[in-house]
Amino acid sequence: MKISDDPVLDWGLGPPRHTLRWVLIALVAAVAAGVVVWLLFRSGPAPTQAAARTEPVGITLAKPSGYHGEGGYPIGFPKTELGAASAAAAALEAAWTLDPDQAEQAAVLYAPPDQQEAARAGAAAVVRDWRKTLGLPEEGELPPGAGLRTTTIGVQWRSRAADQVEVSVLVQVTATKDAGVDTPAYSSPYAMSLLMAWRPDARGGARGDWVNIPDPQQVVVPKVAAPGTPEFRAAGWKPIAGTQ
Repeated sequence: MKISDDPVLDWGLGPPRHTLRWVLIALVAAVAAGVVVWLLFRSGPAPTQAAARTEPVGITLAKPSGYHGEGGYPIGFPKTELGAASAAAAALEAAWTLDPDQAEQAAVLYAPPDQQEAARAGAAAVVRDWRKTLGLPEEGELPPGAGLRTTTIGVQWRSRAADQVEVSVLVQVTATKDAGVDTPAYSSPYAMSLLMAWRPDARGGARGDWVNIPDPQQVVVPKVAAPGTPEFRAAGWKPIAGTQ
């Protein structure tokens, strides 16, 4: 895995300039570890009914205990491996956006206290890079109807240490550039790995929650593959069924 040479993007919530390689969502400007290479889905025939019957049951993501702020960001996930995976998916879905205010709020919310300033500093740069990738104004108002949506379509995880879980997330990113267009201007899957840590005092509460921390290790990110395909299963992905 390559190491990012762009310090602005080392905290990992957006595409590097002039490329579509991704860094980890570590929320840190100087210490995030790796770059994740994206691969487009390859088109192929629809799975047969027999194949569909053997497809593993999808994972039901853990339901948060509450939601934060006007944006309704999910927080308060259970102290389980599934809770860590669910928190990682929620963090990514909230932070990849074309709105700088939303990006900053999400980046700060899902970072530990000692990394929040770095997360805040990187949020605006991430939004600019997303906008540039889509051919939109890098700052200021967006055209009516322009937006970006990130949907989790697969997860997998493994424990790394006490109260630490390495979570790999497979997402589909879809964007529109203006109103009145039936088809999205941009749609692509990405895979990345996040190191989630349980903090008993996260967000000032007594209940505890998961936060994303810098990963000191280089990790092998599972290959991107379409749900329902043999490649998806071979890569170890668990399909998403919904939330509890």
